Amino acid sequence: MGANDIEHLPYKGESPQDRLAYQRYLADIKRGKSLLQLKAVAREMTPDIRQSWSARSFTVVSTPEGDFDAVVCNISYHFNKHGSKYGSIRVMTQEAKRYFQQYRQQATPNGFGLLKLPNGSLFELDGRIVTYTG
Repeated sequence: MGANDIEHLPYKGESPQDRLAYQRYLADIKRGKSLLQLKAVAREMTPDIRQSWSARSFTVVSTPEGDFDAVVCNISYHFNKHGSKYGSIRVMTQEAKRYFQQYRQQATPNGFGLLKLPNGSLFELDGRIVTYTG
């Protein structure tokens, strides 16, 4: 999927007894894309957090309760995968930016216009976070 594509999450409150819907729901949780996760990130979003992250490699997610842009989806995924130990997306974002400043000189180009840092995190050339592995 490209950055301009929209991913539709078709769930409308099906009960866990609907095994397929429940399995998809669990998969969405693992991807940081459950409605609860997306709404939590959207609530914490501030202009400075938004400007610190790249939308690269993520798509808009559409749910019955509305759409979530690629930046929200990126943060939700990475917070779920690597960042819950920070307690908030604000703290994770601050730590990622600090790490970038500290290790920028050790970054290597990855061939796709991104910088790969020693811990495997990826950043745009301007310092926006693509992924932070913490």
